[in-house]
Amino acid sequence: MPSLSPTLRVWAIGIFVSISGALFGGDTGSIGSITEMPQFTRHFGQLSEVMRGFVVAVILVPSALTGLLAGSVSDRISRKKTISLGCAIFAIGSALSAGAPNLATLIVGRSIAGSGEGFFLSASTVYLCEISPKHSRGKLICTYQIFITTAIALGFFVVYGTINIASSYSWRLPFILSTITAATVAVGAPFLPYSPRWLMMHGRKPEAELVLNLVTGPEDEEERKELLSVPHVQGQKVAWVDIFAKGVRGRTLLGAFLNVFQQLSGIDFVLFYAPLIFSQAGLDPSTSSFIASGVTGILLAVMSALGSFYVDKIGRRPLIIYGGMSVATCHLCIGSLYASGGAYTKVGKWAVIVLIELFAITFAGSWALCTRLYSSEIQPSRTRSAASSFGQGANQLVNTVVALTSPAFLAKSSYGPYYLYGGLMAFGTAIAFLYMPETIGKTLESIEETFQGSAVAVAWPSIVLRETENLRQRRPSRRRSSAHTDENGRPTFPGRIGMERLGSSAIMGSAIEE
Repeated sequence: MPSLSPTLRVWAIGIFVSISGALFGGDTGSIGSITEMPQFTRHFGQLSEVMRGFVVAVILVPSALTGLLAGSVSDRISRKKTISLGCAIFAIGSALSAGAPNLATLIVGRSIAGSGEGFFLSASTVYLCEISPKHSRGKLICTYQIFITTAIALGFFVVYGTINIASSYSWRLPFILSTITAATVAVGAPFLPYSPRWLMMHGRKPEAELVLNLVTGPEDEEERKELLSVPHVQGQKVAWVDIFAKGVRGRTLLGAFLNVFQQLSGIDFVLFYAPLIFSQAGLDPSTSSFIASGVTGILLAVMSALGSFYVDKIGRRPLIIYGGMSVATCHLCIGSLYASGGAYTKVGKWAVIVLIELFAITFAGSWALCTRLYSSEIQPSRTRSAASSFGQGANQLVNTVVALTSPAFLAKSSYGPYYLYGGLMAFGTAIAFLYMPETIGKTLESIEETFQGSAVAVAWPSIVLRETENLRQRRPSRRRSSAHTDENGRPTFPGRIGMERLGSSAIMGSAIEE
């Protein structure tokens, strides 16, 4: 791409890498509908709710395991080669699934595909985060999310189209398309430039300068100098213990927490089992529910596209907080409609459908945009890949539990899942409110200064500080030594509290100073 400007070159790279995200989205959007197809049932027999959940979720277990390993592999062989490796493994597994003569072969094929998925999901996000200048980082990660959500919509509609094929090709064709797509990325990824930050980590500064010449312009000169001034860590390997070392562990735990609660929002409960959920809401299970599922996918894609315009203007923190509040409210309203019986009226049925779509819109425009981006950019270069893979692995492990339990849970209680996910989302949003500093508009290197070499800091609301101090002043007077006192000897409270000290002396312990 020698004739492209740096900006266009970065976007071309980002779009190609984002195709790997479409593999994940395509499977998410199609597998639940595939298991509902009559041709699938004729070939494999009628599956129980537990077995259906297992067929859907089996891809996630190996994805979680390889996701945990992806950081070490990515640090060793590079981000781009890890993406290529993951897509090659996914292609093999998807091809095996497409030709499956029996259920056992299908399960093995999906397990192999999941092994590759864990590698490319983790490495792709880190690569895009490291290859892009600060002014386009949010938009580039949004592009990855756009490909995921667009593929979710396409997955629904591909299945809706192939259901008219009388033979087993009706359910095999989606796997064939995934095989071709994965093979394309596996072949092309090695020709991408290395991440300049990965090159600096390995002491290859001249090569990093060449890559920076390709992906940065004159407006990025300050960021370029900042990156090239970072000392390399050649010969040092990042062990798992390093992502939990002092000064990093808070950020690792925060990133993993956001990844876990992204799944506990119930998004894949809706996406995997959308036909079942819309059928429960009263739509025709053979046609209308599939169309509604596709509409959900389209809304996800549209919101992801719109998000690319505002994610670097509004900021990560407001999107996570207000988006989480909206998601929790939608779940709790749906649960209340089912619990009260209101969902079974004509108006109630459409209210449930509207709330499901509103949930999808608010999630796609908030948590879906920011979680991967934020958990990657808050890490220093040395631990970014390992910590991101840890968060991705935790995400997929929880996703596995959601996929395995959702059909049986929904069969037992029409409102229970919504109350559960709504309550969990409210809790996750509260923690994000307390422990999530803003990173918008900062270089990856300057984000390190936000955390000041310590664990995650919390900007406590001033009212909390005032009420806490008032409460202490009303207690019986007792002399107590403190590292934080005013001129009168009374204890004062720092505006930021180290996350790693939660549960012990969080309020009075040593904290990060502003």
